Amino acid sequence: MLIFVKTKAMIPARFSLSLLFFCILSISVFAQQTINGQITDAETDLPIRHAEVFVSGTTVGCITDSQGKFSLQPPMRPFVLIADHVAYESAVVPITGEENVNLKLNPATITIGEINVSARNKRKKNLRFFYSHFIEEDRNKIEILNDSVLIFNRDEMKFVAKTNEPLIVLNHILGYKIKIILEEFSVIAFDGPNGKQLPLNSMNGREVTEFTGYYYFEPLENYSSEKAENYRVNRHDAYYGSCRHFLKSIYDNDLEMQGFKIETLSPESETAFYEIGEYDDHTKEYVISADSLKVCYRFDKKGFPVPEEELSSGKVYSQKISVIHSTNESFLIRENGTSPRLPFIIEGLMTIKSIVNSLPEDYTPPER
Repeated sequence: MLIFVKTKAMIPARFSLSLLFFCILSISVFAQQTINGQITDAETDLPIRHAEVFVSGTTVGCITDSQGKFSLQPPMRPFVLIADHVAYESAVVPITGEENVNLKLNPATITIGEINVSARNKRKKNLRFFYSHFIEEDRNKIEILNDSVLIFNRDEMKFVAKTNEPLIVLNHILGYKIKIILEEFSVIAFDGPNGKQLPLNSMNGREVTEFTGYYYFEPLENYSSEKAENYRVNRHDAYYGSCRHFLKSIYDNDLEMQGFKIETLSPESETAFYEIGEYDDHTKEYVISADSLKVCYRFDKKGFPVPEEELSSGKVYSQKISVIHSTNESFLIRENGTSPRLPFIIEGLMTIKSIVNSLPEDYTPPER
């Protein structure tokens, strides 16, 4: 499960405030051990063929055979396993160390209600609001195929969207079809970070967006070599200089080689990040020593990082600036730069915009 929290100023601002990431995973082991299992009908015990089984947050998935059986290799442990079939309710199962997983799916129930003109107009309004907050940028290149599955609940203080079946999104920038089991997507407004809640249509304060759900990235297929190159370049650009690239550099202790420079703002400190210790063989625990950090990322014309040692040679580079606001809580970083929980807020260009415009956790960045 992933919870994505983001704040956005409702009045013009230089930066848009970004994120807090949470999920139920707390340990990660990068071992390619095979998971085998079977999917059956909870009422008849008959096997369910052509059910989709995937590891949430990744591109790892498969389809059950005629006996409802499946086999896959998760890129980390523990993980959340999702089983989905159009005729059944989705199953969400946290997996720690089991090698064999047997899941039973309940048949889906379909309710058709009466739709009148007023309800249609209200739904159109809710859809516009949802799109504007769920896909904040590049909306012409990110397509939701089945927004009919969205269920809305809105009053003057809160907007909530859920789905009764997976939401299917096509990202034509990064080249993924994303299946999202949306447990809840909500928007509320506050009068400042610690202020009182305001009506959604208020012109003051900040909006707080929260996403809770599970998601699966499936690379798009049957495209030209030119399109494949565009996807490769766009994924490259999405990774380098991102929050994940930054966390990977912290884990590897090579921030300067990866083009990052950190300046502590308040209070000043010689060390921005303290490593508390190793959580396991592939995960480390850290804490930020300052309340605020300024992060500068230097990159060349191809988007690759410019190490600090190359600056003296007069190499031309561009840079992106971000600011991190700490909550003084410790957090974990996995070996590949992903994290089960980041208790801080990011301002600026290192902001993660949304799930639908991000990379899967098992994405491997290109080397120079």
